[in-house]
Amino acid sequence: MDIRLLQQLEAETISEKPLKIPFSFDNIERLPKGKSPGDCIVIRPITVRTWFCIRPLLLKIDKEDLSRLINKPGEVGSEVAEVMDKYGELIIDIVCLGIHNKPSTPPEWFRDVLMDNSTWQDIHVLLNAILFRIGFFPFCKSIITLRSVSPMDEAEMIAARKNLESWNLSRKEDS
Repeated sequence: MDIRLLQQLEAETISEKPLKIPFSFDNIERLPKGKSPGDCIVIRPITVRTWFCIRPLLLKIDKEDLSRLINKPGEVGSEVAEVMDKYGELIIDIVCLGIHNKPSTPPEWFRDVLMDNSTWQDIHVLLNAILFRIGFFPFCKSIITLRSVSPMDEAEMIAARKNLESWNLSRKEDS
């Protein structure tokens, strides 16, 4: 990626300028009356609330698969289709949350209309736009670092926490 383009994108992210992606909504059968999809999808800077909804979903994607999904300059990964197939529902959830970006959950019709009008390539582009808007690349590096130095995986941490809670509960009962 050209350094000037990267700086421009970073400046737009810092200045909280919305990212507008031209998009054609041809199939609007599931769109509620009175709603107009417009001619683009706008991705605004991700709020903290949305980030806390997206983060656990991103952690469910294997780090190698996630690195395949992230666009790299001059590369179009042939493995993207395989990863999109493997995590399809999860990726759609991430994209819907990132576009909706409000305290409420995205309405069901929102997801349906997006899926009715998108190809997997469209979803891939939207996913990468959302990841960029949340400053995902530094986050990704920190998660990879944490995973490599963590003595336990997620399941082990949950089990350890439940064991601690159970032990504390039994200790209180013995008192």
